[in-house]
Amino acid sequence: MDNILYWINLVFIVLFTGECVLKMISLRHYYFTIGWNIFDFCCNLINSWYVFIRGYREITTSAGWDGLLAPILNKREPDCDSLMEHPGNTYKGNCGNPSVGIFFFVSYIIICFLIVVNMYIAVILENFSVATEESAEPLSEDDFEMFYEVWERFDPDATQFVEYCKLSDFADALDPPLRIPKPNMAALISMDLPMVSGERIHCLDILFAFTKRVLGEGGEMDVLRGQMEERFMASNPSKVSYEPITTTLRRKQEEVSVIVIQRAFRRFMIRQAMKKASALYKEQLKECIRDPDKDVMVISKFNENSTSDKTDMTPSTASPLPITV
Repeated sequence: MDNILYWINLVFIVLFTGECVLKMISLRHYYFTIGWNIFDFCCNLINSWYVFIRGYREITTSAGWDGLLAPILNKREPDCDSLMEHPGNTYKGNCGNPSVGIFFFVSYIIICFLIVVNMYIAVILENFSVATEESAEPLSEDDFEMFYEVWERFDPDATQFVEYCKLSDFADALDPPLRIPKPNMAALISMDLPMVSGERIHCLDILFAFTKRVLGEGGEMDVLRGQMEERFMASNPSKVSYEPITTTLRRKQEEVSVIVIQRAFRRFMIRQAMKKASALYKEQLKECIRDPDKDVMVISKFNENSTSDKTDMTPSTASPLPITV
């Protein structure tokens, strides 16, 4: 009876395993897109490799591996039966070989423990090195994520531009180390950011300038610039093309130039007016010296005009005469 069950079980395992292999060859990766195929694959895996997986888990975790070693150490009766038959093959007996068993288990446990321990150490060291690199670098991925989150508040329509008048508030709204606290206009102007029509500045130009301010000049800046462009293109496939017409520094220089020119022009106009007034005064003075009577007549006429003007401007305070009947 045991022999019959053994052969039946073996036949079904061969059939199901062959079916699984043929389907995987014909369907390739599409085999795992069908639910029933996944179910058959799991059943075959459990039936075929369950004992192996269980034994591997017991040995590597040191949980019950002595139970696997004990039967191998039995090499003579009454601990084992040398005449026991095994269905499906001609081998008889269930006695083990202690020397081979001890060598196998000792070497297997040592190798497994070394692999597992080294794997844990490698994972821990890798995480530690990554954390150390992130802490040593002035800028991390979180800083760039923060930059784009703040940018969304100042550019809700995703135009990729921000107005020049909002640049100071945007720089102050960032978190360190990219943040430039107010007053920050002098620092922003010195960055010489390119501007397009409408006094707008592109997102990447601001990010490059702020990153350069933190990291400084160097060969790594060019590599980081390329990485930032790739990341920006991944999140914004439709990058807006633009042609800068000026920069923040040039704009400030133009404003200062206009102020200087206006101030010089005002001074020039004042000097010209003073020269004209001085020339007119000198001319009138010469005429007065030549004709003193004319000067007296002009002064008396001026006094008369002043008196009449004062009389006209003085309000009447006299009360009207009463009317008698």
